[in-house]
Amino acid sequence: MLDVTSGRVLDAARIRFRRGGRSALPPGVVREEIVASWERSGTPGDPPFVGHHDGGPLVAAADSVLHRFVRENPEAGCSVALVGDDGVVRVRYDTDPALGELLDVAGFVPGHRCDEASVGTTAASVAAHLGRAVVVGGAEHLHPAWRVLREAAAPVAGGQVVVVTHLDEPVSLAVARLLADAVADHGERDRRRRVLAVHDAMSALRAEGVPWVVAATGDETWLGREVTALPDPDRQALGDALTTSVLLDETGGPRHLDLPSGGCAEVDLREVRGEDGEVFGAVLAGGPVASHAVGRVGAAAREARRRQGSHVAPTGRRDFAADLRRDPSSGTDEARRRATQELFGPYERMRRDATAALGHRRHLLLVGETGVGKRTLARERFTHLFPRGTSTTVDCSGALDDLRLDPGGDAHLVLLDQVHALSPVAARRLDEALRPLTAMPGRVVVIGCLDSAAVDAGRPYGLLLRHFHDTVRVPALRHRSDELAGIAAAVLRSMSGARSLRLSHQVVRVLEGYAWPGNIAELEDVLRYVVARKPVGIVQPPDLPALCFTSAPRLTMLETAQADAIIHALYETRGNRYKAAAMLGIARSSLYRKIDAFGISYIA
Repeated sequence: MLDVTSGRVLDAARIRFRRGGRSALPPGVVREEIVASWERSGTPGDPPFVGHHDGGPLVAAADSVLHRFVRENPEAGCSVALVGDDGVVRVRYDTDPALGELLDVAGFVPGHRCDEASVGTTAASVAAHLGRAVVVGGAEHLHPAWRVLREAAAPVAGGQVVVVTHLDEPVSLAVARLLADAVADHGERDRRRRVLAVHDAMSALRAEGVPWVVAATGDETWLGREVTALPDPDRQALGDALTTSVLLDETGGPRHLDLPSGGCAEVDLREVRGEDGEVFGAVLAGGPVASHAVGRVGAAAREARRRQGSHVAPTGRRDFAADLRRDPSSGTDEARRRATQELFGPYERMRRDATAALGHRRHLLLVGETGVGKRTLARERFTHLFPRGTSTTVDCSGALDDLRLDPGGDAHLVLLDQVHALSPVAARRLDEALRPLTAMPGRVVVIGCLDSAAVDAGRPYGLLLRHFHDTVRVPALRHRSDELAGIAAAVLRSMSGARSLRLSHQVVRVLEGYAWPGNIAELEDVLRYVVARKPVGIVQPPDLPALCFTSAPRLTMLETAQADAIIHALYETRGNRYKAAAMLGIARSSLYRKIDAFGISYIA
């Protein structure tokens, strides 16, 4: 336990240590483990913000256990947290708002690195080196802001559970040990539950007589007996198909695979979910296609088939009048029109996805460049679905000191504007305010507007990502050239009022040829310029500002699809370009060239 030596004696000992090292300390004044931590520590400063990264099952278990502890013990007068082995604060919950403010000042905030090199001696750093529970308090800390705190830390596989109180209050080492044991037990029970669910799904498929079965959770992969007998390249191809489908969220439905050995396979990829809908893993079920025919052909024939392609369309006389004889009432033309609209209308597809998410009252993160109309889309869709609903807009660029979110009515929209501008402390405060709101199923809908090309979990807003169920990318205006004429006409009508003013076909062509780096906001500025100089009549090209005639590189539809695939791969691999190139099946040099050509920013 912590020695009862007065704070003044410890302060004097710390000054002596700073001047002359260990040899300047009188014997027995400072504990040996504290002196060793002082020697390892650097110059205390502000804890650096390193971002919120996926900590895996440990962080999920700690978040559940610590949240339950705070909910069941609101008068405990302490804060509980998880610090990873890398010194980064992963989770923190407070039962005392005043203590939480002290921890914010000390930098003990999720996403900040509070190790010995950054802030000096802490209970988490000492427990990590000793491998046992310890208490550190008061003047034993080197950082000035930490000298009013007392900590107890107990190690758990992958980090330390920390209980923090004010220096004037006792801290229970037993509570830290109990919480660490609960986190370890919760993680093991969760892993066992996931593994059993995936194994049950795998056994059910084998009982149905499925030849090939491959199952995977987030950390492990299992192969059926028949799959283990396949050549190594074929096993690798089946495992890669399962892993890629899970990462890209493309499970469900049959799929055709060409195996490296020259054979073919038909597989079905299915998700394994728990009772609460949480995804535990996935299974691949399938088997070879015409294995008896493939076995009779030689290696040269198998190689020729693999290089040619496995699915060859049947040949025959084409009936060019089939479309004329089709029954219009069959709905085929309407289905084809909708499919074409979805293919060539990225905004309509995005709008449909956002509407579906809001219809199920799922919290939504809208991602896109500045000025693409994310806030307008959020308000318009919410008002359309819930005409009597209320809304609250939060400007995330401020300090959020007096943040009050008190929803009323059956449907309430909390619109988070400029999520990318959140500071670490503001992100922490917003996280605390959103936690009770997101626990109200069906009453509150949270929509975040992120002005960025892609999500970066290493930014301060990464702390809030766990509150959102879906992420929808809003396309830039340059990718909506087919809709630009309608958008410009609608904006022009809102500005001109009852006056007769419309755009000529030549003006529409000029607008479609411009890249619109400022998106809809820039289009509004251009049309405002036009309305001010031509109040009535038909707008002609000379009425447009000179910037509309500047040429800029534009992406074709194919290049846009490639850029989206690269952004998605970089996001899934956390910016690892080597893994992203492997996931996309292209060379790293090709990936580097496309990143530069498309202007894709770094994704961590």
